[in-house]
Amino acid sequence: MITRRRISARDRASLFEREKGVCHLCGGLVHAGEAWDVSHEIPLACGGADDETNWKVAHRKCHKVHTAKVDAPMIAKVRRQHQTHIGASTPAGLIQSRGFAKIERKPKRLSVEKQMTLPTEFQRRMREDA
Repeated sequence: MITRRRISARDRASLFEREKGVCHLCGGLVHAGEAWDVSHEIPLACGGADDETNWKVAHRKCHKVHTAKVDAPMIAKVRRQHQTHIGASTPAGLIQSRGFAKIERKPKRLSVEKQMTLPTEFQRRMREDA
């Protein structure tokens, strides 16, 4: 699990000034008193750095939508690729075998009581096979 660095108020203020208060996702201005997040341009789970070079200003609403629709699927893909790379992924399915050779089988012999209840034509065939 990747641990995030705590961003101080001074770092947030310098980031806001550097980015001129512009949301990097929608391009809109973040007004005074409006809720905003520090967004990682490249998610940490995808190899992004947890420093000023990767931090961007984003409206809280824009950041939530971007995380759900873009970042989460990308992070899941990176994890799947990593698992495949190290050989830890499960195979897609079971390997289908060719099966056993098909052979013709003779009908089983029935007891005398059961033979008496069967139709007479079947009884004749059973006697001929014997």
